[in-house]
Amino acid sequence: MRIRRSLVGGVLLLGAAAAAWAQAPSRVTGRVIDAATQAPVAMADVVLGDRRTGTRENGEFVLGAIPPGRYVLHVRRLGYGPWRSVVEVVPGLDRSVVVELEPLAVRLDSISVVAAPGGITISGEDLARRGGDLGRSLDGWEGVVMRRAAGTTASPQLRGGGPDEVLVVVDGFTVNDPLTGRADLSRIPSRDVAQVTLLPGAQAVRAGARAIAGVILVETRHLTRPEGATWVSSYGARGLRVGAGTGGLSVTASTSRDADGFPYSVPEVRGGGEALRLNAGGTRSTVAARWEGPVEIILRGTQTRQGLPGTTTNPTPVARGDDKTVFLGIHRTGGIHGSASLQWLETRAADAAPPTGTPYDNYSNGIGARAETGYRAPMELRGWSGEAGLAVEGRGDRFAGDGVRSGASFSQAALRADVALHRGSETIWTVAPAARLDYWTGVSRPLASVRVDAGWQRGPLALNASLGSAVTPPALADLLFREGVGVKLNPDLRPERVRWELEVGARRELGNRGSLSARLFYGRVGDMIVWAPDFRFIWSPRNFDVRRRGGEVSVALRPGRTVRADATATYSAVTYDFAGGAQVQYRPRVTYAAALSWSPAAWSADVRWRHLGARFPNAAGTNSRPPISQVDLGVERTVGALLGIRMEIHDLTDSRAEFIAGYPTPGRSFSATLNFQLP
Repeated sequence: MRIRRSLVGGVLLLGAAAAAWAQAPSRVTGRVIDAATQAPVAMADVVLGDRRTGTRENGEFVLGAIPPGRYVLHVRRLGYGPWRSVVEVVPGLDRSVVVELEPLAVRLDSISVVAAPGGITISGEDLARRGGDLGRSLDGWEGVVMRRAAGTTASPQLRGGGPDEVLVVVDGFTVNDPLTGRADLSRIPSRDVAQVTLLPGAQAVRAGARAIAGVILVETRHLTRPEGATWVSSYGARGLRVGAGTGGLSVTASTSRDADGFPYSVPEVRGGGEALRLNAGGTRSTVAARWEGPVEIILRGTQTRQGLPGTTTNPTPVARGDDKTVFLGIHRTGGIHGSASLQWLETRAADAAPPTGTPYDNYSNGIGARAETGYRAPMELRGWSGEAGLAVEGRGDRFAGDGVRSGASFSQAALRADVALHRGSETIWTVAPAARLDYWTGVSRPLASVRVDAGWQRGPLALNASLGSAVTPPALADLLFREGVGVKLNPDLRPERVRWELEVGARRELGNRGSLSARLFYGRVGDMIVWAPDFRFIWSPRNFDVRRRGGEVSVALRPGRTVRADATATYSAVTYDFAGGAQVQYRPRVTYAAALSWSPAAWSADVRWRHLGARFPNAAGTNSRPPISQVDLGVERTVGALLGIRMEIHDLTDSRAEFIAGYPTPGRSFSATLNFQLP
């Protein structure tokens, strides 16, 4: 009997030990090396779920106390392409990986662009905490300013450039509207994004048209199982997103409705007053498919149907807009690389009962095609190693309809050469020169631009400097629009040119405790295009010479495993290039942003603050729009590995911000989001 009891006790003890082992957390360890030199890569950023660490001098890292499950491991380092892989953590067993980072090209606008020193990266996990769409998530980050006007479109501005001077690239292809030149980041759900890399400054040498204020690189996630999210918010806003993946195929679909009928302040009313912002709502839907194999194929379709509310002083309660786009892109990487894309778009704006003028129903459509091919090869030069590339590009666009001139078309061709070299292991030097020739409709000779990026890194300290020029054609909307009452074409409109721009920067990694970085820039922009009236008050796009100078300071702190804080301050003086020149219209001089998050176990909470300085609506620098400060709060709870619930308060102080006069945002609003994954 005693033996039987001992046997039963032993079995129970073994069962309890097995159960404990089955639930025991594990470690993920590894080593990060340079794929070309096999040298260890120090201070690489390693992220697994909500765990984050950095590599040591020997390239090794350790992530402890990882619960069982499937995770995506992200590894990033300046000067290298990002690396990611799915890691299955088995209960009670450590997992070890070797990560080889490729010092290869980063995809930009269907071309291969060398990853230059000085880029800034934010992870998809951080983006999801900052907002539901990419426009909200990036607002205030590293000096990014989201310009919002009619509807809820969110177009980024950088370093005082206009919204058509920032190139946005998603999975290797531009999403800038080929007619307006602007990118609407409100159409991209944050949870679809794996990471975003910001390359500020004149990048047109490597990235092409539109990239004279900066480039925003967006890499979407490759889904491994079905997942989705649904949300509701104040003033009727709501949305749904679903996605799934298998093998090399990922498919996502989303639809959302914008807020409508929200209150705004009426300053003209003595003692203050309020009215409702009507006809500001609308729906936006996106379907995207991506296949990754020997070649990558992307198919994306979007439709936006929204009200056109007009200004608060001249509302248009029944005006409506309808935009559709279909995009197909294909590219192949490697030594001999190439890509091609085809995009179709249409737009309709109608108002059956405008407050002034006659009813209208304007329809326009267009089609654009792009192609690029080139060759990259390894290169050795007196102890330096890397690669060199040569590529040619072509582009053609054609538009028709009520909003553009008859037979409006545009074509462009370019030749680009670049080199990226590095040397050293403990002390790493990098240099990346590039040159470009552009020729397009309306210019009599090719236009040249050059840029040189250089970097130095030793341990946790990295320095970078760049000097270069850039050129871009006018946005097609400035060239091809149909003249009307009060607006006139400018046949002498010239391309925008960054004659030269100098940037220097430094970054200091603090291990697991965070990082510090600072950048200064100064340059001259020739023929910046700004819409302005003449002496008869007839508006047209006109060229102005400007100076832009300023700097950015960022700090990220990790005082504990569950606490993170970051802050950014940016100063961008963009003034007309004459004595006493005022700040260019709607370019704020200062922006600030800060965020604090706390993530204990399954709970997380965060608070975000951003400040946008005064903006001037005219070239005289008078009648400024007041500064804007907004505070957002968020609380999230995860339930196992399959479910998450997030509650947010946007614009806690109810500032009802207006970037441009007469276009207020909803003010204080509440939202609830349910995220789910299927096993």
